[in-house]
Amino acid sequence: MTRATVHVLCAGAVKHAFTALAGRFEQDTGQRVNCTFAAVGSLLRQHAEGAKADVLLLSRPAIDGLVSLGKVLRPVFNVGTVGVGVAVRSGSTRPDLSSPGLLRGALLGALSLSYGDPAHGDSSGVHFAKVIAQLGISDAVAGKTRLAPSGLAVAELVRDGHVAIGATQASVIAACRGVDLAGLLPSELQHFTTYACGVAADADARERAQQLLDYLRTERAREVFANSGFSVAADVDG
Repeated sequence: MTRATVHVLCAGAVKHAFTALAGRFEQDTGQRVNCTFAAVGSLLRQHAEGAKADVLLLSRPAIDGLVSLGKVLRPVFNVGTVGVGVAVRSGSTRPDLSSPGLLRGALLGALSLSYGDPAHGDSSGVHFAKVIAQLGISDAVAGKTRLAPSGLAVAELVRDGHVAIGATQASVIAACRGVDLAGLLPSELQHFTTYACGVAADADARERAQQLLDYLRTERAREVFANSGFSVAADVDG
């Protein structure tokens, strides 16, 4: 098989695990992987506007939507599921988030906060905006909220001291040095996102794209996803 580049559009929540696996895949196969990481909504827009992609690793609803449009081939498979957590700067006090009331108090008491901009299609940001509304504090926190283009940007804002706390996928928080996972959202307010992977219907490197997907289904890869904060269930095709 000749050496070629596999182009991947990958959700930011999966960046840490996928980067590690892509490096191993390149070493093991001699193939190259070029990956664009961003919020799911941003990647969908890029893809619709003609961004090159052989493989897409997005939220399961986004992948299913592309399958229904004939833009991603079956079968697709789930790589893992992750919940929304709250990040604080490493070494700082971790707020108690064990109930909706305690989460509400932590958000009201924080000097500043960040979450993914729903307008960018960040999965955790879309959900967290609903959580804030459900807690009845949208107006109260609006003036101290800094929306970020992605979950990774949320974690970096916390790490660099620009905001006191941030909400994003737990896998993003776990992968960012300099921040700690204060806790997951309480179960009543939690939202779990499953991420899935498939080959683009118009892939230029379809054979190599499938080779990458097969690699992501190995037990070795599943361990990497699990160690990166994902709940890895039985492999599910669709």
